[in-house]
Amino acid sequence: MSGSDGSGATRVVPVPDDLSREFWTAAAQGRLVVRRCADCGTFHHPPRPLCPSCRGADCPFTEVSGRARLHSWTRTEHSVLPALAVPYVCLVVELVEQEGLYLVSDGIGLELGELRQGMAMHVVFDASAGELTLPRFVP
Repeated sequence: MSGSDGSGATRVVPVPDDLSREFWTAAAQGRLVVRRCADCGTFHHPPRPLCPSCRGADCPFTEVSGRARLHSWTRTEHSVLPALAVPYVCLVVELVEQEGLYLVSDGIGLELGELRQGMAMHVVFDASAGELTLPRFVP
């Protein structure tokens, strides 16, 4: 699935499955949720059937603040998929709720020179991708 970001660039849009559907439903409502283990309290993303820390199976989606720190980023110059417009910036952010809780986000409209490791980021919800609302992180 693909969509446009409004600038004419094509972006790849994920296809929800049974495990991730609640994540995408919440994003469409302007909420960021991740799974959290009821047994040990560990947040984890992407969604998995079992907690990666204790193997617990009771891991409901829990709303988080949407605040993060920029962990890493890259600018992709070569298209890995024929429908994907380049260049684009890919971000890895660490949510403030837990050390090591990372999400990947595109950085459409961001310039590499304005990015700094550890800079404060927050989630915005972008419905321009077609059927899904994408959580994106911006300074």
